[in-house]
Amino acid sequence: MANMLFTPVPRSLKDLIMEVENGRLGLPELQRGYVWKATKVRDLLDSMMKGYPIGYLMIWDTSDSPDKSKQIGSDYNKPYSAPKSLIIDGQQRLTSLFAVIRSKKIIDEKFNEKPITISFNPLTRTFEVGDNAKKRAAEWIYDIGEVFANSSSSFAYINSKVKTMAESREKSGATLTDFEMQTIQQNIMDLLSLENYSVPTLEINGNTDEESVADIFVRVNAGGKPLGEDDFILTLISVYWQEGRQKIEEFCRSAKIPKYGTAYNFLFEPSPTHIIRVSMSFGFQRARLHYAYMLLRGRDFENGVYSDNLRAQQFDKLKTVLEKVLNVETWKAFIKCVESAGFVSKALISSENALVYSYAMYLIGKHDYHMDGAPLRKLIAKWFFMTAVTGYYTGSPETDMESDLADLRSVKTSDGFISLLEGKIAGAFTHDYFDIVLPNNLSNSASRNPSWFGYCAALNVLDSKVLFSTLHTRELFSPAASGTKSALERHHLFPKAYLERIGINDDRDRNQTANFAFIEWSANIEILDDAPSEYMKDQIAKIPADEKAAIYADHALPDGWEHLEYSEFLQQRRILMAKVIKRGYERLK
Repeated sequence: MANMLFTPVPRSLKDLIMEVENGRLGLPELQRGYVWKATKVRDLLDSMMKGYPIGYLMIWDTSDSPDKSKQIGSDYNKPYSAPKSLIIDGQQRLTSLFAVIRSKKIIDEKFNEKPITISFNPLTRTFEVGDNAKKRAAEWIYDIGEVFANSSSSFAYINSKVKTMAESREKSGATLTDFEMQTIQQNIMDLLSLENYSVPTLEINGNTDEESVADIFVRVNAGGKPLGEDDFILTLISVYWQEGRQKIEEFCRSAKIPKYGTAYNFLFEPSPTHIIRVSMSFGFQRARLHYAYMLLRGRDFENGVYSDNLRAQQFDKLKTVLEKVLNVETWKAFIKCVESAGFVSKALISSENALVYSYAMYLIGKHDYHMDGAPLRKLIAKWFFMTAVTGYYTGSPETDMESDLADLRSVKTSDGFISLLEGKIAGAFTHDYFDIVLPNNLSNSASRNPSWFGYCAALNVLDSKVLFSTLHTRELFSPAASGTKSALERHHLFPKAYLERIGINDDRDRNQTANFAFIEWSANIEILDDAPSEYMKDQIAKIPADEKAAIYADHALPDGWEHLEYSEFLQQRRILMAKVIKRGYERLK
């Protein structure tokens, strides 16, 4: 029989809560924030009150020397200054019970802090989600946390509760019977006894590697979210540097809130995983999070040994790195680079990896090669434009970024940094790419085609006017330009209904990227389903004669396009769209 990687150990809920409070048992957010609804917590408590099983917890012993294991930057006076064990499975259940019994607020998946309030009726022995009605009702204990908070004086608390309920009953002209009083007393005692509820736990051996732990988690959670290296890195930060985890989450929260001085922007709402990827690439030159995780655990790659001292050194380094990554001014300066590349709206971003790794490159240029201002902004704008248009970080992003970082190890100067990135851009944006590859990439109907987004960004870079409008695309792509209705509409140059009338019925053919142009929504309503040769009679009058050539060039429209066969139109327009993207890049240069 194979060696067992786990040991079944029954624990009482009271012991589990105590281990969380004294620091021995870590409760990190492996599932990325609290996601349970309060009704689910209510049902969990109801099951426990009825003596039903609630499943097991999976605990991983992560520290070989818990007494020496210190939390970075921690002055906590606890028996365990860093957890000896971590909750791997059952985090939501234990978080729910801990929060309710100890009246602690939780942080949800949207980074909002809120309490979980569960009410208890000691006469009917029922749980409900706390609300104002329960708060006002004498027959309800609004927050069961107060019952556990008074456990040391439970006799006095229970008598007080019975008295309050009796007085409320008397106001209505009735009385509590002796049987009801005994029922209330017993039910509150039973509620308190939930602390003695036996929770089965599976303790995974401390020498089990993280890959095996992740595999165990996936195998026992059919259909659940697989754990990755980013989960384990966030766990390590939660365990050894809680303040750092809080800083990451606060930055991510502020990126979603439009307040002055925050990381908020119209382009990107980073997650903690994104911040980890940026930090590891910039600060540790590791794009593969597997290696980054081992670094933070304190592994010496020469001898394969893990060291507490080396781990502490890596976390000290992480503190310095995160201070730069989470600098709001630096972040906003990078966002301006992306906007200057024409990507002025979240709707134009097809690859978050391109944003993540381009931000890492920006930080490398700024802090490692001491670039700043216009030269760095110009370089990163071109870099992001290339990575976004080509899908550079789409196939194997970690591998590609790892290769970029490896190439940078021999670069010593800012000129060398510029030369390396310029060379990689030139290697991607070849003549063959613009003449052959890019037109072929535009030959599809995918709604999130990077080449199409590159074309839209190029229009913004070129300061092009919207087709059939005096306004510029950059103005109308901006989220600030849209109310309840988008300021821009994706218009079929050859309307779908018209194509159907001439026998083209497949949406893949009708929704070809080259058949689209952005126009103002009012113009889209005006055009309806007429043939282009018909509706252009009215629309062409809106284009000044001296601007027609420039507008047709920007919108990749062959002269007389409205009279072309549909297939010929698509072929010609793809070539012209590729030329617009090339002109947009050359403008960035």
